[in-house]
Amino acid sequence: MIKWKNKNILLLIMCMFLGTVGCAENVSAETQKNNVPTVKFVNHMDEDSDISVSKKASDDSKYLGTKSPYPYKENHISAAPEDYKPVFMQYIGRHGSRHQTKAKYDITLFELLSIAEKENQITETGKELKDQIGKLIELEKENYGQLTKLGRENLNKIGERTAANYKEVFADGKPILGYSTYKQRTQDSRDEFFAGLKKNAAGNQITTASYPEDQDPYLRPFDFAPDYKEYEENGAWKKKVEKYAQKKDGKINSKRVLTQFFSEEFYDRLDKGEFQIKDLKGKVALSNPTDAATNLYNLYTLTPSLASEGGNFNFKKYFTLKELKWYADLTNIEDFYSKGPSLEDTDVTVDFMAPLVKYMITSSDDALKNENYAGIFSFAHAETIIPLTAFLEIDGCCKSTDEPKKVADKWKGAEVSPMSANIQWIFYSNGEDYLVKMLHNEKEIAFPIKTDTYPYYKWEDVKKYYTKKVEKLGISLDSTMEENINSLNKDF
Repeated sequence: MIKWKNKNILLLIMCMFLGTVGCAENVSAETQKNNVPTVKFVNHMDEDSDISVSKKASDDSKYLGTKSPYPYKENHISAAPEDYKPVFMQYIGRHGSRHQTKAKYDITLFELLSIAEKENQITETGKELKDQIGKLIELEKENYGQLTKLGRENLNKIGERTAANYKEVFADGKPILGYSTYKQRTQDSRDEFFAGLKKNAAGNQITTASYPEDQDPYLRPFDFAPDYKEYEENGAWKKKVEKYAQKKDGKINSKRVLTQFFSEEFYDRLDKGEFQIKDLKGKVALSNPTDAATNLYNLYTLTPSLASEGGNFNFKKYFTLKELKWYADLTNIEDFYSKGPSLEDTDVTVDFMAPLVKYMITSSDDALKNENYAGIFSFAHAETIIPLTAFLEIDGCCKSTDEPKKVADKWKGAEVSPMSANIQWIFYSNGEDYLVKMLHNEKEIAFPIKTDTYPYYKWEDVKKYYTKKVEKLGISLDSTMEENINSLNKDF
């Protein structure tokens, strides 16, 4: 990503334990602009969308990682201080439950099992699995990357609750802005959210837009940032994850899982690197037992989201609960190091959130000053939410560590960024000044600063704290979108 360290900018990472506050991480910053994104508005939400989910997804496992369907439970809403009422919302969310993003885990396992079958090395259980994967490939054929019915329902319900819980924000009919990335699943998530919101906020005009591909420094900053791309491909974290995967438990688990499907002789050939199986983009996605078992685990994590799609898949039965936990831990470790707080001497996975946080500050400030919008709602990806939770220093989401075991014990992708994950800033006014509270997946949480009125904080204090962070990274509050793109595109 961006090598601020190489330009002698001091990065302070520290943990603060102030009241309910968890981890506080003072990173550096860049500069970006207040204006609402200069993208062409494409449509207005006028009709409610028809959402019908005939079959609820059900899975009693705790081991789904960031593929977990949205885990909503009714949450307590604290009473605001006297004379304050909600007036504005800033919302950053992940898309809802989806199909596989691309043909990868399914086709590579199918090919491996096909080779085993051709060479008479497959078991009856292997044939059963191959048949299941073949049916999954058929189901996914036209649906890769798209929302499932469950994903649509979850977003619709979040929108409905948002308007119901904060009626006063929408009561005077101020317009609403909605943004998404260029991906269809984030656009659909945005629109489903608004279809739900309109059930309780029917009088607000909603204008939506999508950032063009390669012109989105806010919701997809990871598309830029050459240092991050290099780190993602070749960073020191990769060897750390590989070493963890090759520990004794990992080898035992992979062998037990895979020898259900083919002979030990075939397993040994896989273990020696004989098979280099590529996805449709030509990238090797299965070359060893860990890859094969993890790919199967990833198919398992998708099945709850597919429960309403007519697919009756049971990949869970090939794992013990102990094995599921191990693969969930491994996946959490990989997500933590590649997208989250990462290694103690690395900031490239988090610092590129500075443009988005700058935009959250300036667009909120502008809406409060001009009283022209009820809310700004943006829809993106896990690759956005995970580093944003770290940048904002949300407790349990932000502390770096070089020890994978600590990640497995402390950092849970299912809690940090499940499907439909969201971060909300709710602003309150008494006619003179503003308070703000933060929600993570609709739960009230702490900002990394002091307050006498938790979970409500003085907006000026919150703004000052995060402005200091983004400016340390070189992002000024008056910078433009183009300047932010340029800053992400180069090394500092």
